[in-house]
Amino acid sequence: MNTREFDRSRGVVLVTDISRDHGARVASEFLEAGWNVAVTARTVAELVRIMAGKPANRLFAIVADPADHLQADRILDRVTTRFGAINRVIDPAGLVSAVWMQGEVFEAVA
Repeated sequence: MNTREFDRSRGVVLVTDISRDHGARVASEFLEAGWNVAVTARTVAELVRIMAGKPANRLFAIVADPADHLQADRILDRVTTRFGAINRVIDPAGLVSAVWMQGEVFEAVA
């Protein structure tokens, strides 16, 4: 399996701000359960900490600040481009979740 292939059977989860121990732990738990996991952090160093030894085909790491509305939109665009529909968002600050929910509502209305 190359790094562009991924398993659609479990779904896709986006975990923001993995610099906190809780975020990194949750992302690892989803990976171990077979989910495709996208993670965000504000620096590359924060991402490197979680990426070591993880399956590259099911982990997608993005450097971004989810507090910035434009970057929150970009996060969602990049994850859906890589994995398809997002099934779950774990977002302690609720910033990306708000943008994601707006997108879900707009798609449902359209």
